[in-house]
Amino acid sequence: MGNYVSLCPEPVQGFISSYGIGLSSSSHPSGVAIKGIDYSVVKLVGEGGYAFVYEGYNNVTGQRVALKRYVFSAMSQQQSTVEEMAIYHDVCPHDYIVTYLDSETLYRPGAPLPEMWVVMEFCDGPSLQDYINNRLQSSQSFSLREVYEIVDNILHAIGHLHFQSPPVSHWDIKPDNFLFMESGRLKLCDFGSATRQFYAPKSADEIAVTEAELGQKMTLLYRPPESVDLWSKNRIDTKADIWALGVIIYVLVFREMPFEANPMDVMAAVPKLYKNGEDCCPEEFKPLMELVRSKMLTKNPTDRADIFSISEELEKITELPSLPRPRPGFQSAQRPRFP
Repeated sequence: MGNYVSLCPEPVQGFISSYGIGLSSSSHPSGVAIKGIDYSVVKLVGEGGYAFVYEGYNNVTGQRVALKRYVFSAMSQQQSTVEEMAIYHDVCPHDYIVTYLDSETLYRPGAPLPEMWVVMEFCDGPSLQDYINNRLQSSQSFSLREVYEIVDNILHAIGHLHFQSPPVSHWDIKPDNFLFMESGRLKLCDFGSATRQFYAPKSADEIAVTEAELGQKMTLLYRPPESVDLWSKNRIDTKADIWALGVIIYVLVFREMPFEANPMDVMAAVPKLYKNGEDCCPEEFKPLMELVRSKMLTKNPTDRADIFSISEELEKITELPSLPRPRPGFQSAQRPRFP
């Protein structure tokens, strides 16, 4: 189907590939066989970097799916995708994560190098960013109930990642990466930045490597201070996701970013509407925003709460049940990026 043949029939080998080649966006197949199952490619729905996402169908079951196709041009792309798929596979299935279904490394006859294809649950709803943009265009605020419902969905997704052993840091938590299902539930997608490592650079060389790698992994408007001011030598780990959650909540409440795309604003860690020391928060949102400012948008990551503490604090001001914590001794530690 679609002129593809399998290189690696075993499930584990499906994550492994060699170098790939560039591909113009006009070169798209009408179908593909993955693990012996034929899929029809309906249309291209997105592309970025070295990946293309298609709407497709399982020709056996009729299930609508998303097909993500990776075309590599460098070993670093291959390795990062192998790591991405390993983590994505491990954290699925989960109610608040777009479901991983299958993957395989495939060879296209006539091309010397393989590609990786991933089958995922198809989400046809808008992203949270689309939802926010629509509210901005209509000058309509989010109600307290709406904010709590959105935050609860995001908490479940992040909590599941941070519950893993070792914990998984997503490192690209932002509204673009949460998709609405038909039921109204939000699901987290895109694990291209996810990692089980932490960064604690000490030397100038390690700082240079960290800046280059985090520049690829993180979105500036959602990056925490410790990832911007690397000379602070603060550890960069799961607490980066907590900062990003705080930014999202701020956006939902005030309908604007707390920090401009200026590293100095991020390093100062004072949200824009609080710079003058004024109480600018609507009364009903004050308990939530106090939690954001004191436990999420803190300059020092050691002062930032973990996702389970955030959930427990939210339970005190909402009717939402808190997330279960990992039992003592369950989790192994994240490994350091640098020895």
